[in-house]
Amino acid sequence: MKKIVVVDDDPAMRELIADILGPHYEVLKAEDGAAGLELVKKAMPDLVVLDLLMPRMHGFEVCQKIKADETLRRIKVLISSSKSYSKDIQTAKQAGADGYIVKPYAIDELLGQVKILLEKDAKALELKFWGTRGSIASPGPQTLRYGGNTPCTSLRAGDDLLILDAGTGIRELGQALAEESQGRPLRAHLLIGHTHWDHIQGLPFFGPLYAPQNKFTIYGTHGTTQKFEDVLSGQMHPTYFPVSFRDLDSKVETVELSGPWEMGAVKARYHYLNHPGITIGFRLETKDWSVCYLSDHEPYSRLNAKGEFSVQEDLAVAEFASGCDLLISEAQYTEEEYRAKKSWGHSTFADVVGLAAKAGVKNLALFHHDPSHTDEMMDRFVAECREHVAKGGHSFNCFAAQEGMRVTL
Repeated sequence: MKKIVVVDDDPAMRELIADILGPHYEVLKAEDGAAGLELVKKAMPDLVVLDLLMPRMHGFEVCQKIKADETLRRIKVLISSSKSYSKDIQTAKQAGADGYIVKPYAIDELLGQVKILLEKDAKALELKFWGTRGSIASPGPQTLRYGGNTPCTSLRAGDDLLILDAGTGIRELGQALAEESQGRPLRAHLLIGHTHWDHIQGLPFFGPLYAPQNKFTIYGTHGTTQKFEDVLSGQMHPTYFPVSFRDLDSKVETVELSGPWEMGAVKARYHYLNHPGITIGFRLETKDWSVCYLSDHEPYSRLNAKGEFSVQEDLAVAEFASGCDLLISEAQYTEEEYRAKKSWGHSTFADVVGLAAKAGVKNLALFHHDPSHTDEMMDRFVAECREHVAKGGHSFNCFAAQEGMRVTL
């Protein structure tokens, strides 16, 4: 049963709300703001129904403290107040409130709002592509639909924000997040598959990094010869950029991965890929969905002579992606292009369709488009991939990622 804390200094109102919610949820009560905050910390509820004008600590402050605390911020906050001024409603949202209901209200209105907030959790995944191009940004009239920015993908699982790679697409993501947060603290996890330029070149232009109230954890692996943080900060050396990595205003923590880890409700693990230098792919999952992100990768049996080792390594990659709801995989070359660019560390369209079939995925997003591939060419490549899927008797959905495209699982 979901747990709700009701914080209201009016005994009659406190009991009324508890009576309304009691048949459906476990309800705990507090008589003022300070007592309410302590109860929230102790009980760790799913939702707080919070009055605004209370002794010892008003509701705006309680809400701010909940949303600023890393261990509490996933708790939903519904403001229940007789203050109906639009300015107060806006202030509540800026403090982090997830909903606002004006007293007096109908029983069904309260139950409806509570139900909506409690159902908005990590069960649903909202994913958006902000950059889909590989190697180098290629904006222009011929790449309008599939996009010209280099790799960046955001994933929202309830209140958890995950960002895959920091190519030039992360700049526009930063603008969207700043507009959305309206100055409220922003927390996010940034996963870097490898530190080739097209996957990190947008990081210095990610606006939220320069806001002191924000906090970011950046995950990657130890470089070939340097620490992960040193590699990231290298492109922000004064020779190349006017602000150094260590002078960013936000709170930034870098983590060198050594095994599986968790980000809120999301469990994550990584697998080494076949690409020059140190490159990893990610698998992200909850009990309700799974996403595998592979960029960049050249099949071992393509690069090397086919043999037991190559077969085993390719099988390990397929097993890593096995059964996932969505596989996002670079598919940069046609067969003809690959013959001229073998050993550059990338897959062909046929390679990726074959991987998706072997892994038994439900959806395949072709990604990391070659800079020379126009929208018209991409339309043709997607059609050929879908034909290949159909001829192979497979049932997974195949599409090409487009800048601005949203995917919900």
